[in-house]
Amino acid sequence: MTEIRNRKPVPTKLVSDKEEFKKPLKRKYTYNDNLIASLLFISSLPIRFQNLSLPAEVVFDEVHFGKFAAYYIKKSFFFDVHPPLAKLLIALVAWVSGFKGDFDFTEIGRTFPDTVPYILMRMLGTLLGSLLIPLAYLTIRDAGHSKIAATLTALAICFENGLITNNRLILLDSYLLFFTAFTVFSWNRFYTKIAFGQSWCIWLLCTGIGLGCTLSSKWVGLFTIATIGLSTLKQLWNILGDITVTKRQYTLHFFSRVVCLIIVPAIIYIGSFYIHFSILTRSGPGESYLAMQTQNEMKGYEPIDTPRPIVYGSLITMRHLETTEGFLHSHDATYADGSQQQQVTLYPHRDNNNWWRILKADVDDEPKKDLLASDNTTWLEYVRNGDTIRLEHVETAPRKLHSHDIPAPVTDTDYHKEVSAYGFHHHAGDANDNWLLRIDSNSEHSEAGEFLQSRRSKFRLKHVYQECYLFASFERLPEWGYDQQEVSCISEGTKPKTMWQIDESDNRILPKDIQMEPEHRPKFFEKFARLHKYMWIVNNELTDSHPFESRPYTWPLLLSGGISFWQTSTKQIILFGNPLIYWSSTAAVVFFLALFGVLQICQKRGYDHTILGFSTFYQTSAGFFILAWALHYLPFFRMERQLFFHHYLPSLYFAVLTLGVFFDLIMKKFPASLKVTVLLAFSTCLIYTWWTYAPITYGTDWTVAQCDRASLLDRWDLQCERYYPLGSPEREVLSSEEEEEPSYKPTNVIYVDGEGQRIPKNEVPQEYLNEEEYMDEEFEDGEDYEEDEEVLEPTEAPEPPEYEPEFIDGKEVFGEDDEDEEDWPRTMYGMEEDDEEEEVHKPATIRSIPATRYI
Repeated sequence: MTEIRNRKPVPTKLVSDKEEFKKPLKRKYTYNDNLIASLLFISSLPIRFQNLSLPAEVVFDEVHFGKFAAYYIKKSFFFDVHPPLAKLLIALVAWVSGFKGDFDFTEIGRTFPDTVPYILMRMLGTLLGSLLIPLAYLTIRDAGHSKIAATLTALAICFENGLITNNRLILLDSYLLFFTAFTVFSWNRFYTKIAFGQSWCIWLLCTGIGLGCTLSSKWVGLFTIATIGLSTLKQLWNILGDITVTKRQYTLHFFSRVVCLIIVPAIIYIGSFYIHFSILTRSGPGESYLAMQTQNEMKGYEPIDTPRPIVYGSLITMRHLETTEGFLHSHDATYADGSQQQQVTLYPHRDNNNWWRILKADVDDEPKKDLLASDNTTWLEYVRNGDTIRLEHVETAPRKLHSHDIPAPVTDTDYHKEVSAYGFHHHAGDANDNWLLRIDSNSEHSEAGEFLQSRRSKFRLKHVYQECYLFASFERLPEWGYDQQEVSCISEGTKPKTMWQIDESDNRILPKDIQMEPEHRPKFFEKFARLHKYMWIVNNELTDSHPFESRPYTWPLLLSGGISFWQTSTKQIILFGNPLIYWSSTAAVVFFLALFGVLQICQKRGYDHTILGFSTFYQTSAGFFILAWALHYLPFFRMERQLFFHHYLPSLYFAVLTLGVFFDLIMKKFPASLKVTVLLAFSTCLIYTWWTYAPITYGTDWTVAQCDRASLLDRWDLQCERYYPLGSPEREVLSSEEEEEPSYKPTNVIYVDGEGQRIPKNEVPQEYLNEEEYMDEEFEDGEDYEEDEEVLEPTEAPEPPEYEPEFIDGKEVFGEDDEDEEDWPRTMYGMEEDDEEEEVHKPATIRSIPATRYI
């Protein structure tokens, strides 16, 4: 009891912003720090720029970001899930270096021609990666820590193999990491300045610029914004408790942060997209993610006005308002299975096969006299909400939009029915051609909710007998369906995904003074909002498995085997970290987290919490870096999409900064000579581990023995067998495995003309064809085939069966399915007898629209 009475109460006084950082200000940096930072930067250049020209081939995701640079130069619109700033910088370097965009980066391992300035394109990212070293040093110094701790931190960043590998290529992560590091450096520098001074304003503005650039490179920048945002709230809360700060001063504190940390980043982010749209003004492979009117603008089409009211007998084109806003489309080709009737698809370009004639299903009803035609004798009837209609395909009339109780060809589930175009001459149609029109209410134009109108009314089509709605998804038909999007009739679809709108209409007997609806061309913010919608959707739908994906729990302790970036028969580049840096930085984070917990318990019990000199100074410094580490790392546990080892790199940077604080705390009571000795010993170990894994960092020679010794964990697959000598039995086995390639690979390119019409590949000019054919020449010659072996060829669309339909009470009926067929689960590939599990209905997944080349 006496001990409890003698305990000193925990101080609870309010501290000002300036008082809280009194200790760091005593240890402010000097101009010698700039010299040391410069020397560290110069020392890092040979490590980062070593053999930058090797390999002279496309490596890993250079297939994407190099290709995007080519699109920028050709001004062809493309789609990507990342914001454009880093890609714009890559394209700028390529353009200044004389690149004409004539190399398409289509395949990993493809050799760069002399016309591609790939070294200069890699050089900017490598330079920004080198700048991480001085930024790390100065960040630790600005946080108030010793030069030795700052030097150790900088050397850890310098010799981290994963950072080196990632920064040396045409990738986005080097830009993201630089802007992240610059943001934290600027924030630390701002935090130590006197309020409202010139330096204070400059570094606050630099923080906002860094936030804007970070977010404009990758959406991971949102985690950096959260880090600075929470620190800002803490700072404002402390200032609010300082009674010496007037209301006017606090208002200035608040609004200066709003302007610099919210408005400035927003301007940079939006501005990067404005530049993006300003450059990409031509039709390209990503245009299908834009509104149809924007696509028309990119193709040079003039805006088309269309008659507003829709009357029976009018010709119409209708667009799906979700997915790519493609047109309801049909063509003279049949489904390969199912009913084998004419295909109905979603097609993202204008085409004659998009036109349908709208007819009244019940012809016995007395027509309403709504509008007198231009011949002054014929009365026209408006199409109304609740009408039962039929849609006749103009090019293949009398075939009509049709659905029945047959599963959709790709999304093969009980609630997805096939939609086809069905009919023949001397047959008026059947009840499965009937669709109930349900027009959505329109608050802006009330009449468009009662009468069907072009470009105003949004509507759904409900099949009268199947009780399902006309639906389209991102799923694509196989090659026999020309890779076009699937259209089905869904009984459980959400309302937005079953909404359609008429784009154009035509009726030659409409009165000349009929009201016309102009074509709306979206402005910048409409494009901006729509593009972000699909960036979010596609990003979340990247759920397909990948051979090099990994989960977040494996990253801090380097439990995954990295990512194979590039390989030949004797060399390879693997994105793989320096084990010493990963393990020591993670240990530092765990140490501080445990220490924070212990100190909280001690504080609750009233004990003095200056264990090992762990004062508020160290709590604030380490706490900020650990907060940044957690915010950049923990959100990945909630993500279901593909995740890779490089997603941990921003968190690794903050873990290394925490390692510097840890070193400063542990060595605080020791003499300077011992600190230098420990620094030299740790640096020697860093350099040794960097050198050990340098062959897979730079793609240089290695031996099997060295690779085996470097494989410290069984989880690490460094592919050591690749380093067997040429001619050895192991090498022969490896070579035979690598040479096994499929005899046929389907192409993913569709050729169309300027009007969006498909062009057969044999009619495409040679300069537009891919340089590599998907069928090996030896297979074309037939030399390697056995005489009795069947040669597999792509599936051709079968001819539609000619049979007379059977009708009962005016409704088309089909024969019963084989009873045995129900015993086997149905899949998108047919009936699999070996699969005895119950049928599992999976939601449709997003797939990219096939690449299109315009001739």
